[in-house]
Amino acid sequence: MRILVVDDQATNRAILVWLLEDDGHEVVEAKDGLEAVNLFQQSEIDIVLMDVIMPVMDGLEAAREIKTLCVDGNHVPIIFLTALEDDKALSECLESGGDDFLSKPYNEAVLKAKIIAHLRIRELTQQIAESNKQLTLYNNRWQREKNIVSHIFNRALEHNLSDCSNLRSHIAPASTFNGDILLSAPSPSGGLYVFLGDFTGHGLGASIGTLPIANSFDQLVNRHLSVGEIAYEFNRMLLTMLPDYMFCCATLLEMNPEGNCAQIWTAGLPDGYIVNADGSIKEALVSRNIPLGIEKNEQFNKGFEVKSLAQGEKIILFTDGIIEAENSEGEFFTEQGLLDVFIKGNKDPFTGVLEKLQDFTQGAEQNDDITLVEVSAGVVNIKGIQGSAHNSYEGIFWNINFELGVDDLQRAHPVEEIMSVLGSQTILRPNRDIIGLLLAELYSNALEHGVLGLSSQLKQTESGFIEYYEQREARLKALKEALIQISCKILRDDEDELVLRIKFEDSGQGFDTSAVMKGAKEDSFGRGVSLIRKACKRTDFFNGGRGVEVDFPVTRNIDLSD
Repeated sequence: MRILVVDDQATNRAILVWLLEDDGHEVVEAKDGLEAVNLFQQSEIDIVLMDVIMPVMDGLEAAREIKTLCVDGNHVPIIFLTALEDDKALSECLESGGDDFLSKPYNEAVLKAKIIAHLRIRELTQQIAESNKQLTLYNNRWQREKNIVSHIFNRALEHNLSDCSNLRSHIAPASTFNGDILLSAPSPSGGLYVFLGDFTGHGLGASIGTLPIANSFDQLVNRHLSVGEIAYEFNRMLLTMLPDYMFCCATLLEMNPEGNCAQIWTAGLPDGYIVNADGSIKEALVSRNIPLGIEKNEQFNKGFEVKSLAQGEKIILFTDGIIEAENSEGEFFTEQGLLDVFIKGNKDPFTGVLEKLQDFTQGAEQNDDITLVEVSAGVVNIKGIQGSAHNSYEGIFWNINFELGVDDLQRAHPVEEIMSVLGSQTILRPNRDIIGLLLAELYSNALEHGVLGLSSQLKQTESGFIEYYEQREARLKALKEALIQISCKILRDDEDELVLRIKFEDSGQGFDTSAVMKGAKEDSFGRGVSLIRKACKRTDFFNGGRGVEVDFPVTRNIDLSD
């Protein structure tokens, strides 16, 4: 070790040099405080033995100067060697930066012991400083990585709607990274999609699963999938990436553009609620499915509930972080605490829940992520999006044609195959089921009244109904030559409305279309042509009943109820 000996008496320095070098230390000498400060700056000193009273600069001032030069955790012990004995003088030695003192004449054994002890302290201090340096390095690296990950998460979730008057939300993560996920987007028909999920745990580990959900949400919404189909796609993704012990409780809903109807798929979250306009509970939204990331694809349930909504009603959804929130005494908020807010006369239950939760917790430590969502009934209003998203349709104005010969007509379900093609078109997704019914009815008319020449009058009685389908089966089986041509195209009609134009032409003998229309209205066993007229904006028969052309308004919300 290199030791700096500071004393204005050469004899004292010589004795110390002899003792220290005999123990294997390297010694640097200074005759006053100023010289000591200069030597300290020029050499790497491990310990200083300092006299107090010296010319030019005394030991107290020198100690202060040396301590200011010790930076970046470099601890250099200073031991004062002094003949002073009063308490004030010794106190000044320590206050000036000294770490210890030894009275003259000093004991050789005590001096060596103090040197060994302070060198050990210096070594430990250096180790701590190095550890702190490494910790600072690791912390800076972690902060950079955390900022990068946080940026990725924020970008992934930034597509949530912030200007939708139908949607309110409160999100409070328990840490930097949120295991809860809330996504929202306009549907292609002008409605509203909302996804609320809660991954196992919280923090970075829980939030990892939110990335594939967030990244694929907009794509699935743009395909206008049902909430059950979107849930299926999420489940398929999470099954391949999440460990066995992780899953995602979730609720998915789609509200139609008029805001009077919602598809809802639920899996594992606490019961949501449909709340009346007066603040009371209308209906609980009970979980019907297993959380995402658990069930195998072939067993997954794509089914969903459809709920009618009246003006002023609200759907309230939340994660379990609310009901499991604790106060300072470790008591839970509980579901009952939340239900107490939903009383008649409280027209703003969303704010009521947040205020009661805040009063209950009163700043107690938050142990889980908290998310509360309110979806209000009424026409969907999103700033920057006027009416239906398809009113400004910029997609392809496509035309798809089908020709069905005898082999095709004798097959069981040609309409299903046609719908597998049409159903994949995003523009048709909102009314896919109605279009399927429409095609089935048009196909039945072309096949039964056109190609097979059956009369709808037979279906006016139960026995005639049976005879009708017996004749249908026999004639279809005996069919040798026939053709049905189908054309489906997207275009704008004379009123500049976006429509699906469907045209059927058959190779039959034609029929009295007025009689068919009249018979359809009286048909007790099917919806017949009346369904076509109700669903379509325009219905025109041509070529003596061998053809029909209809315009279906794809951007409207079609209601076929009586």
